[in-house]
Amino acid sequence: MPSIESFPTKRGTARFSEDYVYFQESFSGYINSLYRNYWQRGTWWSSTAFVGHLFAYPIGIWWVVSAVYDGNFLHIAALCGLILVLYVVNYARGFRSPDRIRLDTIEQVSATDGIKGITRPRLVVRYTDGGTTYKRRVNLPSLYTSGREAVYEQARESFTERGF
Repeated sequence: MPSIESFPTKRGTARFSEDYVYFQESFSGYINSLYRNYWQRGTWWSSTAFVGHLFAYPIGIWWVVSAVYDGNFLHIAALCGLILVLYVVNYARGFRSPDRIRLDTIEQVSATDGIKGITRPRLVVRYTDGGTTYKRRVNLPSLYTSGREAVYEQARESFTERGF
Protein backbone atom coordinates (compact mmCIF):
# COMPACT_ATOMS: atom_id res chain seq x y z
CA MET A 1 0.00 0.00 0.00
CA PRO A 2 1.54 3.35 -1.05
CA SER A 3 2.25 5.72 1.82
CA ILE A 4 1.97 9.04 -0.06
CA GLU A 5 -1.63 9.91 -0.88
CA SER A 6 -1.14 13.51 -2.07
CA PHE A 7 1.39 16.23 -2.74
CA PRO A 8 1.15 20.00 -3.32
CA THR A 9 1.36 21.46 -6.83
CA LYS A 10 1.82 25.02 -8.05
CA ARG A 11 -1.94 25.60 -8.25
CA GLY A 12 -3.36 23.13 -5.76
CA THR A 13 -2.97 19.45 -4.90
CA ALA A 14 -2.50 16.10 -6.62
CA ARG A 15 -4.32 13.25 -4.84
CA PHE A 16 -4.25 9.53 -5.44
CA SER A 17 -7.14 7.11 -5.17
CA GLU A 18 -7.22 3.40 -5.88
CA ASP A 19 -7.48 3.88 -9.67
CA TYR A 20 -6.85 7.55 -10.40
CA VAL A 21 -4.60 10.52 -9.78
CA TYR A 22 -6.70 13.68 -9.34
CA PHE A 23 -5.41 17.20 -9.93
CA GLN A 24 -7.31 19.75 -7.87
CA GLU A 25 -5.96 22.98 -9.31
CA SER A 26 -7.57 26.41 -9.52
CA PHE A 27 -6.80 30.12 -9.36
CA SER A 28 -7.86 30.21 -5.72
CA GLY A 29 -5.62 27.19 -5.07
CA TYR A 30 -2.78 29.14 -6.67
CA ILE A 31 -3.38 32.16 -4.42
CA ASN A 32 -3.63 29.84 -1.39
CA SER A 33 -0.34 28.21 -2.37
CA LEU A 34 1.31 31.63 -2.75
CA TYR A 35 -0.02 32.67 0.65
CA ARG A 36 1.21 29.49 2.31
CA ASN A 37 4.63 29.47 0.63
CA TYR A 38 5.46 33.18 0.63
CA TRP A 39 3.40 35.25 3.08
CA GLN A 40 3.49 32.80 5.98
CA ARG A 41 7.28 32.52 5.82
CA GLY A 42 7.49 35.95 7.44
CA THR A 43 10.59 37.24 5.65
CA TRP A 44 10.44 40.64 3.99
CA TRP A 45 11.42 39.34 0.54
CA SER A 46 8.89 36.50 0.52
CA SER A 47 6.11 38.84 1.67
CA THR A 48 7.12 41.27 -1.09
CA ALA A 49 6.94 38.46 -3.66
CA PHE A 50 3.43 37.57 -2.47
CA VAL A 51 2.23 41.18 -2.70
CA GLY A 52 3.86 41.50 -6.13
CA HIS A 53 1.95 38.43 -7.35
CA LEU A 54 -1.31 39.86 -6.05
CA PHE A 55 -0.77 43.25 -7.74
CA ALA A 56 0.23 41.68 -11.07
CA TYR A 57 -3.33 40.57 -11.85
CA PRO A 58 -5.10 43.93 -11.30
CA ILE A 59 -2.29 45.73 -13.16
CA GLY A 60 -2.69 43.32 -16.09
CA ILE A 61 -6.45 43.85 -16.17
CA TRP A 62 -5.94 47.63 -15.91
CA TRP A 63 -3.50 47.50 -18.87
CA VAL A 64 -5.99 45.61 -21.04
CA VAL A 65 -8.87 47.94 -20.13
CA SER A 66 -6.79 51.07 -20.73
CA ALA A 67 -5.53 49.72 -24.07
CA VAL A 68 -9.09 49.02 -25.19
CA TYR A 69 -10.27 52.42 -23.93
CA ASP A 70 -7.45 54.22 -25.78
CA GLY A 71 -8.08 52.23 -28.96
CA ASN A 72 -4.73 50.39 -28.90
CA PHE A 73 -6.16 47.18 -30.28
CA LEU A 74 -2.85 46.30 -31.91
CA HIS A 75 -1.28 45.62 -28.50
CA ILE A 76 -4.23 43.46 -27.44
CA ALA A 77 -4.22 41.58 -30.76
CA ALA A 78 -0.48 40.94 -30.52
CA LEU A 79 -0.79 39.65 -26.95
CA CYS A 80 -3.79 37.44 -27.77
CA GLY A 81 -2.01 36.16 -30.89
CA LEU A 82 1.09 35.22 -28.89
CA ILE A 83 -0.98 33.43 -26.26
CA LEU A 84 -2.89 31.55 -28.98
CA VAL A 85 0.32 30.48 -30.75
CA LEU A 86 1.84 29.21 -27.48
CA TYR A 87 -1.36 27.33 -26.66
CA VAL A 88 -1.52 25.70 -30.11
CA VAL A 89 2.17 24.68 -29.97
CA ASN A 90 1.64 23.16 -26.51
CA TYR A 91 -1.46 21.33 -27.77
CA ALA A 92 0.38 20.06 -30.86
CA ARG A 93 3.15 18.69 -28.62
CA GLY A 94 0.52 16.50 -26.94
CA PHE A 95 0.05 18.37 -23.67
CA ARG A 96 -3.39 18.27 -22.08
CA SER A 97 -4.65 19.21 -18.61
CA PRO A 98 -7.15 16.59 -17.46
CA ASP A 99 -8.44 16.75 -13.90
CA ARG A 100 -7.86 13.02 -13.45
CA ILE A 101 -5.80 10.28 -15.07
CA ARG A 102 -6.36 6.56 -14.65
CA LEU A 103 -3.26 5.00 -13.11
CA ASP A 104 -3.37 2.03 -15.49
CA THR A 105 -3.09 4.36 -18.51
CA ILE A 106 0.11 6.04 -17.30
CA GLU A 107 3.11 4.96 -19.36
CA GLN A 108 5.87 7.07 -17.86
CA VAL A 109 6.51 9.84 -15.35
CA SER A 110 9.60 12.01 -15.79
CA ALA A 111 10.81 14.51 -13.23
CA THR A 112 12.78 17.72 -13.72
CA ASP A 113 14.18 19.45 -10.67
CA GLY A 114 14.28 22.91 -12.27
CA ILE A 115 16.80 25.75 -12.17
CA LYS A 116 16.38 28.37 -9.45
CA GLY A 117 15.23 31.66 -10.94
CA ILE A 118 14.56 30.18 -14.39
CA THR A 119 12.33 27.08 -14.21
CA ARG A 120 10.37 25.34 -11.50
CA PRO A 121 10.39 21.65 -10.54
CA ARG A 122 7.86 19.65 -12.54
CA LEU A 123 6.66 16.22 -13.50
CA VAL A 124 5.53 15.17 -16.96
CA VAL A 125 3.03 12.33 -16.91
CA ARG A 126 2.71 10.41 -20.21
CA TYR A 127 -0.59 8.56 -20.52
CA THR A 128 -2.82 7.05 -23.17
CA ASP A 129 -6.40 7.99 -23.84
CA GLY A 130 -8.32 6.33 -26.65
CA GLY A 131 -5.15 4.87 -28.16
CA THR A 132 -3.36 8.23 -28.32
CA THR A 133 -0.48 9.22 -26.07
CA TYR A 134 -0.78 12.54 -24.27
CA LYS A 135 1.27 14.37 -21.66
CA ARG A 136 0.23 16.21 -18.50
CA ARG A 137 2.64 18.76 -17.00
CA VAL A 138 2.46 19.00 -13.20
CA ASN A 139 4.23 22.11 -11.94
CA LEU A 140 5.45 21.92 -8.36
CA PRO A 141 6.01 24.78 -5.88
CA SER A 142 8.83 27.21 -6.67
CA LEU A 143 12.43 26.64 -5.69
CA TYR A 144 12.16 29.81 -3.60
CA THR A 145 9.64 28.26 -1.20
CA SER A 146 10.46 26.46 2.01
CA GLY A 147 10.41 22.68 1.86
CA ARG A 148 10.90 22.69 -1.90
CA GLU A 149 13.22 19.67 -1.96
CA ALA A 150 10.83 17.70 0.25
CA VAL A 151 7.86 18.43 -2.04
CA TYR A 152 9.85 17.43 -5.12
CA GLU A 153 10.96 14.16 -3.52
CA GLN A 154 7.44 13.50 -2.22
CA ALA A 155 5.99 13.95 -5.72
CA ARG A 156 8.61 11.66 -7.27
CA GLU A 157 8.21 9.05 -4.54
CA SER A 158 4.41 9.04 -4.83
CA PHE A 159 4.66 7.88 -8.46
CA THR A 160 7.62 5.57 -7.75
CA GLU A 161 5.56 3.76 -5.08
CA ARG A 162 2.95 3.07 -7.75
CA GLY A 163 5.49 1.60 -10.17
CA PHE A 164 6.27 4.56 -12.44
